[in-house]
Amino acid sequence: MPKPFNALNRVFTTALLTFCVVCRVSAAEPVKLTIGYQPYDTISYSAVVIRALELWKKYLPPGSEVEFQAALQGSIIVNQMLANKQQIGYLGDMPAVVATTKRNVAPINLVANTGMSQGQRCNVVMVRADAPKFATPDEAVKWLDGKVVATPQGSCAHRFLGLLIEKTKIKPAQILNQSIEVIATNLRTGKIDGAVLWEPSVSRIGDIVGEGAGRVVATGFTFGIPDAGAIAMREDFMKQHPDIVEAWLKTELEAQRYVLDPKNWTKVAEFVKGQTAGITVPMAWFSLYGAIPKAAGGSPQRDEKPFVFDDRVKKLLAETYVYLHETKAIDVDKPASGALDDSIARKVAKDAKATLPLGTITAQDVSKAPK
Repeated sequence: MPKPFNALNRVFTTALLTFCVVCRVSAAEPVKLTIGYQPYDTISYSAVVIRALELWKKYLPPGSEVEFQAALQGSIIVNQMLANKQQIGYLGDMPAVVATTKRNVAPINLVANTGMSQGQRCNVVMVRADAPKFATPDEAVKWLDGKVVATPQGSCAHRFLGLLIEKTKIKPAQILNQSIEVIATNLRTGKIDGAVLWEPSVSRIGDIVGEGAGRVVATGFTFGIPDAGAIAMREDFMKQHPDIVEAWLKTELEAQRYVLDPKNWTKVAEFVKGQTAGITVPMAWFSLYGAIPKAAGGSPQRDEKPFVFDDRVKKLLAETYVYLHETKAIDVDKPASGALDDSIARKVAKDAKATLPLGTITAQDVSKAPK
């Protein structure tokens, strides 16, 4: 066979193979995802936006299907992920850490941050409406000594209450494990004296834009105890679909930028109202953008979006592992290898030329809340 023909044949074969590879990449198989999220928690507001705007359609392969399953508490999502009924979950710091420690059942890893605050989201102390007026958050917390306090067990609020007791040395007469709805009723009827909860239930129950069943009197800001949220993914899912992991985090990046942009704040609140029951637009808006009064522990900064696990997030998670181990909630005091892996999130941010953190939310006066 003449040499020129052999050379031409090789060129044609190489081009054909390259074309086939491109075809396979561009014709990625559609996937079916089940997402566990908490529209009743501001750490899931980016997921609320993704669902409302169907942002995932921009990044996942055509024909993909996404089902969002709402939960009132992170522990429910953890159980669903362990049972392989959800591949991706939006969690507060405490359930996120717990999720990574059940590796004998199913390895679950944390892959990105959904928000961090100076104790303004999950670390909120409320008292019944007829409680005394307190001059400072410290005075309010001291009043809870010998009183009946409730919080949902296994939540980030539960973790904060434990740390608050350690720091202040108060000794509540009882610490009850109650759901958000039961807490709201019991604050209203005076069956409990105080509670530790998270947003937006705080805004719904509270006295600023809510029902007035309780009053916000302290937050983690006063006591130097921050809170954060994370996206968790099953490790087997990550290994099978690394392209989908990246696609989802691209979706998340866009959603967090949407949440941060002031021109979208009312729209975000409307989306939250549409995916919850009992949360009004002013409540949803205030829960992420409104200013808690300084006398009640309010911080000038309502929320921040690191997107990845920066040093502050790593420190918070490390302290959570230690705390949960000391309280015998988990049997390890640090994450397993690979359990905290934000490498793909960092790649996504770099490819998008995003500056990290993505941005902060300065707390706004309640007068700016939409009606």
